[in-house]
Amino acid sequence: MQEIKEKHTVAIVGAGLAGSEAAWQLAERGHAVRLFEMRPVRMTAAHKTGECAELVCSNSFKSRSVENAHGLL
Repeated sequence: MQEIKEKHTVAIVGAGLAGSEAAWQLAERGHAVRLFEMRPVRMTAAHKTGECAELVCSNSFKSRSVENAHGLL
C-alpha cells in the first residue's frame, strides 16, 4: 500500500466494529479522526449497550455452528 504523506481529518459515521477499526487504523497512521455514533442517544432493538464496537449482527444467519460468532455466543 502506498503511504499517504499528507494528513487529513476523516469523519466516520458509525462506531460499530468496522467504523471503530477504520478510525483506529487511520489514527495509527497519524490522521485526525471524528467518529460519530448515534448511541447512547438513540438505541435500536439490536443494541444491548451504549458502547461502541458492539457486535450486533452475529446472529444474522441464525446458525448455531461453533464456526461463527452466534454459535460461539
